[in-house]
Amino acid sequence: MSPEYTHDRHPDTSTASGASDRFGHLFDLIGDAVVEIELVDTTPVVRAVNPAFEDIFGYDERTVLGESLNEFIVPDSHSTDADSFDERTAAGKPNHAIVRRQTATGVREFLYRGVPYEGPNDHRFGFAIYSDITEQRTYERHIQVIHRILRHNLRNELSVIMGAAQLLETETNREDIERRAAQITRHAHELASLGKEAQTLERILTEDRHPEPVDVVPMCVEAADAVAERTTGTIDLDVPEQLRVTGVPELVTAIEALVENGIVHNDGDPVVCVDAHYEPKRTVVEIADNGPGIPASERGPVFDRGDITQLQHGTGLGLWLARCTVEVCDGRLEYDRADGWTVVRMVLRPA
Repeated sequence: MSPEYTHDRHPDTSTASGASDRFGHLFDLIGDAVVEIELVDTTPVVRAVNPAFEDIFGYDERTVLGESLNEFIVPDSHSTDADSFDERTAAGKPNHAIVRRQTATGVREFLYRGVPYEGPNDHRFGFAIYSDITEQRTYERHIQVIHRILRHNLRNELSVIMGAAQLLETETNREDIERRAAQITRHAHELASLGKEAQTLERILTEDRHPEPVDVVPMCVEAADAVAERTTGTIDLDVPEQLRVTGVPELVTAIEALVENGIVHNDGDPVVCVDAHYEPKRTVVEIADNGPGIPASERGPVFDRGDITQLQHGTGLGLWLARCTVEVCDGRLEYDRADGWTVVRMVLRPA
């Protein structure tokens, strides 16, 4: 720890030591992660961390004290940016940026503020302050995607319905009338499904969800039955009598969305297989279909954690709903394509 402040617990507000105590109190109790570093040959060496740093980053002070901060928290892909921040600190310039930093449990996003100061013997010190904004940033990106997809798909579905309705007014052949009416009904159902998915996504993103033990088997059955009522295709179920997972009620809507995707995005004779089973240390719900597969431009942001603002519109909200719901359950969504089958796998925690 540098000699610039002490943690005296008995403040004297009329002296410099009192000011130092108040600063130490702030350092200890502020909710943001704070690290005091000393620039040693341009390397940010840790001199002190506050309790919030230990909680947020998962490294205790004894582990990082005297070590390079960058070695612990800077991902390899962001080392250049970190070096430029260190150069600014060494030059006595403050830093302010949104950054991605490695924690003991994974990479998270932070609002980073760097405050330099000069210590004894012209040594350069600084404070690095990290405010965790991962959830906020994720929410903002999710909302961007949802709004864009909703606007696009609502416009498309309504255009089809209005076009079919206009043609229906001029049709005289009974078969043509029935075909136009069926087209309107089908796209109206897709609009209703889109609205249901959007409502579920809103709940997932805005409400405080608490996963708890649930039986995923009746969810699979309910989802398959709901899709079978409004689509034409084959839906096969291979599920045990009971399969308990750590989940939320919205899982049924997510499963339904994946099953429906497998049916409606197949121009042939669609077959969808829903399989639920235990695997070592995890529970899996697989939705497999014999369709053409999900284009790379659409699956990349969902499965490969690419730039979600580049998500395409073709599959509606179904994939996005499935990913968000599974993540709320502390699980993950996987994709596979083999032997003419597309498999979307919901990996969940056993209850």
